Amino acid sequence: MESSRSRRSPDLYARIAASTAAHLADGSQLLIGLSGGLDSTVLLHALAAARDERRWRLACAHVHHGLSPNADAWAHHCAAQAAALGIPFSLHRVQVDTASPDGLECAARDARYRALNAQAQALGADALLTAHHADDQAETLLHNMVRGAGLLGLAGMPVWRPATPARPAQLRPLLGLARSALEACAIEHGLVWMDDESNADTRYARNYLRREVMPRLSARWPRAAETMSGVARRLAEAQTLLDGLADADAAALTTATEWGTAWSIDGLRALDDARSRNLLRRLLRVHGARTAPTEAWLDEWLRQIRAWQPGAECPVTHAGVAGFCHRGLLWLMPDQPPPAAVVWQGETAIVWGTGCLRFDAVIGRGFASSALPVGQLTIRARQPKDRVCRGPGRPRAGVKQIAQECGLPPWLRDRAPILAVGREALWMPGCEPAPPWQAAPGEPGWLPVWTPVVAQSTPG
Repeated sequence: MESSRSRRSPDLYARIAASTAAHLADGSQLLIGLSGGLDSTVLLHALAAARDERRWRLACAHVHHGLSPNADAWAHHCAAQAAALGIPFSLHRVQVDTASPDGLECAARDARYRALNAQAQALGADALLTAHHADDQAETLLHNMVRGAGLLGLAGMPVWRPATPARPAQLRPLLGLARSALEACAIEHGLVWMDDESNADTRYARNYLRREVMPRLSARWPRAAETMSGVARRLAEAQTLLDGLADADAAALTTATEWGTAWSIDGLRALDDARSRNLLRRLLRVHGARTAPTEAWLDEWLRQIRAWQPGAECPVTHAGVAGFCHRGLLWLMPDQPPPAAVVWQGETAIVWGTGCLRFDAVIGRGFASSALPVGQLTIRARQPKDRVCRGPGRPRAGVKQIAQECGLPPWLRDRAPILAVGREALWMPGCEPAPPWQAAPGEPGWLPVWTPVVAQSTPG
């Protein structure tokens, strides 16, 4: 009679394939992040077993962090595993910032995902597949809980993360499976995997939870990992509802301006505390904040916004996002320093700093094509004593005065492009080219148009 254990492994492969097929159509191109450990080894073999039926096109990638003396052996092991299954393999060596203020674990994870996401996009993959399982989800829940995270942090990792222009879709097909089930499956199938010796170092928070806390919980409650993974899933559903409410509030407060979208401060003041905080968290996240703000930081920001008076800016920065108040509106944009100068080589569009500078072909407007010196025109941030001619027949003025006249928010003034030849500033947003650079009637010209990267019209 077939044992229950021997029945479990084929079913596990089928469950992994079904979880994958729930999000990815037959014939999809999949990139598997292969570390060589137990979890990704099971994922690799489960998908390989289903590829003929599903017509999945598989590839796998291994990231070599260079942090372990065994890193080369792990890379060779992964290459051999992929070759044995006839799956294309790529190796990516990365540099990890060991002095990162976010910690070594975070720095290594960031470097790993940059490499995997880049490979997935280069491959044209429909999704990047990683081998996070229920124990990983439980550890994430516990870790975020003791750090005081909000609902978003307690929601843990999503099974499916849709693609964005900046990164591919990501799928975690093992998220509902306990590590013990994966290990039983691997042993039965005779799979060979590598163990990372750093996993034994309990100085790292996740290792401590994995080796000291989770075994005690599982000894008392054998299905603790799966149960906690289910809790995280329900919290994620609650977060989705809160995101929907925040999006509706943001849409009601949205104001479109020449420089992008901002939100009414009076409208935000009318919301109660809970909805205001929910909206601010959502806006920060969808505009690129790397981490969620603490409650204390969020409360202080909300206090400043509500106390705002004309003339004040209330500038704040958090995890890569800058926020400020201007003319009754709340603005958000990437927190980046003024970019370095570049020389225009005739491009029709240049991504510069926190925006895009276009050169539109026009007739009788803008810079005369014959006069605009390609290779000599510099795009730079403002410099001390810059004075720009505002247009034909108008005197030169300082950047601050021009910005005030055209409504350019203060935070953008150091990040707005100045077109210059040598030391002479010829143009900035809000100005028109003036003689001798101006195109004559009927003459071909180039019209500069700057679009700053601030908030989108909707935060979804």
